[in-house]
Amino acid sequence: MFNIQKQSGKPLYQQIIEGIEAAIISGKLSPGERLPSERDLSIWLNVNRSTVIRALDELAERNIIIKKLGSGTYVNDQKWGLLTYPSFNWRNNIVDSYQQLPSFQPTSTQSNHDLRNGDLPIDLYPSLKLPEWDWQSLILAEQQDNVQLGILSLRESVQRYLKTRFSFTVPVEQIMITSGAQQAISLIALGLLKPGDAIGIEQPSYFYALPIFQSVGLRIYGIPVDQHGLSIERLDELVHKHSLKMLFVNPNFQNPTGSVMPMNRKKALMDFCRRKNLPIVEDDAYSQLSFYSTVDTSPIKQLDIEGQTIYIGSLSKYLGKSIRIGWMIAPESVVNHLANIRQKLDSGLSALPQVMAEHYLNHYAFTHEEKLRKELHQRAQNCVQWLKSTLPNDYQFDLPLGGFHLYLTHKNATKNIIDSLATMNILALSCEYFGDKKLQNSARLSFTHFTNES
Repeated sequence: MFNIQKQSGKPLYQQIIEGIEAAIISGKLSPGERLPSERDLSIWLNVNRSTVIRALDELAERNIIIKKLGSGTYVNDQKWGLLTYPSFNWRNNIVDSYQQLPSFQPTSTQSNHDLRNGDLPIDLYPSLKLPEWDWQSLILAEQQDNVQLGILSLRESVQRYLKTRFSFTVPVEQIMITSGAQQAISLIALGLLKPGDAIGIEQPSYFYALPIFQSVGLRIYGIPVDQHGLSIERLDELVHKHSLKMLFVNPNFQNPTGSVMPMNRKKALMDFCRRKNLPIVEDDAYSQLSFYSTVDTSPIKQLDIEGQTIYIGSLSKYLGKSIRIGWMIAPESVVNHLANIRQKLDSGLSALPQVMAEHYLNHYAFTHEEKLRKELHQRAQNCVQWLKSTLPNDYQFDLPLGGFHLYLTHKNATKNIIDSLATMNILALSCEYFGDKKLQNSARLSFTHFTNES
């Protein structure tokens, strides 16, 4: 697996740590694979057993390996806590990426309720009439000053939209147009973090499904989520233990749990992160899809007075895959820095989808959102009623308050919940996809795809 160079001057325990890390990265040690015993490693490497123990203890502290009492030491097969670097073993990368993605292929059994897909159903796309723009106007739009941030008229439309929706005033210089939330998150990971940095994300969370964090070598630590959002007490432990550099949250109708962080916890989180000087990245994909006017979906960014929160919005949950447009709100220096990175990577955004997004925000957004709220609320009620009549009593879930999803748990699961649900013709997305790999009793159901014909 690796050799120790006793004449190199580097401490032996550090060489052992680096050797095990290199073996994991190269694939010589697979996720979940058992390591040789401490005694066997000390014999094989010709070092004292105490040296091996020190190296393994540090790796276990960083969650790269897991020590199981009476069983042995294993490579951590979970995503959080792993320090990973880009690998040039392309075949392994392709296979791993493929295995992480769920399949949404149509099933042959018509009675199946396929509730895995988290995208907006095509039948809920708005009927947009395209604006009358000639080709020359599009070319001129792409030649504006500071167009790296996006077309100015679209950024002004986003500015007005946020003002109307949240009474939230944002300088247009702090708005950057993106091709969706994932591009924004990728740019943040590439431009504001470096390999080896530790970040905190909610657990469970769709952030675990984003390969960008692993590809740039970040260490990921999960913070438990309850019905009111992430645990600040647990976050406090991780901030000190792992020197977190950034926190990623999805506070409104969180994916996958559907939970909403109440304002008192949003304020507590903002106050905590301000004291700890911890930057926040807030992904706000669903806040306009509340089923009840009493639910407060105000963004955390609205509480930020020192510019330490990056806010990400997107139209993908309202327009579907037809127009991949979103926005990032951050200090002017940050958005300019990230826009320059994007310009070097892909030469910026095309004008056409930006023009279409502007047209939607100016003429369709509020009426279409109201229609979506009513239809999604009805589908959620129908799905809940059907689940209550179909599932045994040991299945539990919270009633959806908005968004797309509900999180189902099985109190006394004796086998994987996905297999149990399949026997009832319910297709759900495994909790493993959201970082709950240590559990087998949770699953996400997207009620947006529940219809009488499902």
